[in-house]
Amino acid sequence: MSSIVRVTVGTGGPAHAAPVSCVAFRADGGRLASGSHDRSVIVWDTTDPHRPAMVAEFGNHAAVLSVAWNPAAADLLATGAADGTAAVWRVVDDRPPSLMKVLSGHPGAVTSVAWMPDGQHLICQIDESRAAVWNAFGETYLGELADCVRLAVSPHGLVATVGSDRLVAVRDLWRDPGRITYLPSAAVEDCAWSPDGTTLALACADGTLELLDTNLTPIRSARIGDTPLRAITWSTDGASLIAGTYDPALVALDAIGRPQWRQTDVRLWPRSVAAAGGTVVSSTFGGRPHLLVQATGQPLGSATGTQPPADPAAPFRGGVVAATGRIVTAGPAGERHPLWEHETRVAAVAAVGDRVIVSAAHRAVRVMLLSDHDLVVERGITLQSPEPVKAVAVLGSPEAPVVVAASHDFRLFSWTLDWFGMPAGPRLLGEFGFGIAALTRLDDHRLTATDHHGEMVILALGSNGALSA
Repeated sequence: MSSIVRVTVGTGGPAHAAPVSCVAFRADGGRLASGSHDRSVIVWDTTDPHRPAMVAEFGNHAAVLSVAWNPAAADLLATGAADGTAAVWRVVDDRPPSLMKVLSGHPGAVTSVAWMPDGQHLICQIDESRAAVWNAFGETYLGELADCVRLAVSPHGLVATVGSDRLVAVRDLWRDPGRITYLPSAAVEDCAWSPDGTTLALACADGTLELLDTNLTPIRSARIGDTPLRAITWSTDGASLIAGTYDPALVALDAIGRPQWRQTDVRLWPRSVAAAGGTVVSSTFGGRPHLLVQATGQPLGSATGTQPPADPAAPFRGGVVAATGRIVTAGPAGERHPLWEHETRVAAVAAVGDRVIVSAAHRAVRVMLLSDHDLVVERGITLQSPEPVKAVAVLGSPEAPVVVAASHDFRLFSWTLDWFGMPAGPRLLGEFGFGIAALTRLDDHRLTATDHHGEMVILALGSNGALSA
């Protein structure tokens, strides 16, 4: 019971003090749970989604990474946290929330929790490597599912998992110990069962949505765009799918994959999305969940939509290096020449010394050394980032560049390059509590990193090639 931190009931406080990392609607859409990196869970009254009101707050000793309402008991909520614990809470309107069970001992952060349909068994995904199966109320550990980076449970109890090898598997834990598998064409970022349990949706890193039946036979696929998809959920009636992308944006599609609307907001952090009662919700870098009207994508409450981000560009040789979709180009305005193409949409570009160009698309960071007088690539290196990249910068000199990459979440990484040897890195430079909104190069040895609250840190390149604040 030591995981409890605080309980607040019936207040209309301002919300979380850190980014909202996870969201889940109760089945009737009347309550929304949101978890945050400030270690709190807030339960909102969403009977009027235009005016969501906080009705209860409770917390943990670590960041809350996942929330899930019990399908068999509407007043029970499971949480997963960064300290390796999962918990079950009773949340009733007329009394303080009470902590019922704590499931501890996981060897990593509990990044996702999912109830089985009986409302007794809970599956806890552990640090994107495996999943533990529990009888939650008996506090009995029943075993684990190996190599599980994403999971979803159907209304009929089928468990879908995605492995680090990209293999999608479906198994019936109680009736058949075996599994059926499917290898999609691209890495899967998330999966979700339809409300009737007949269709599994896959959100893929190449911007594709795949739909499979319970035997993992492909039904259809739709290319939403060239931006990687991050999260996926179904509407309550199964007529629509809502995908979160790395733009960041939310996209609604009908059940056969045709786009219905798209809503972009710079503060969206769609690692978690949910839908119920005609309302869509997403996690955000702000302190409140981002709510939208499901039918139109119109923002609700304090949510505000913005225009899609402009194509990334940086000064280069009197013109610019830029990216449109997956293609990186360079040259003066109106005369840009294509240089290379990524597999997914380019999120960021940077340049240094009129010879080195860096472009980032999802986890791939390409660093190219161009000749002095033309756009011929002399040498190139492709770096693999530990996390999908949002922004890049490059410091140092063309002979010894230092590449800096900000993830879509909180972390900042760097590599020191040697064109004739292995790059040194990635080095973790630090974490930003409100995420990294932008990197700005000041000169060959300094850059700024700005978070979503507008706070800025200046990083300088030392003589040993290391960056420090």
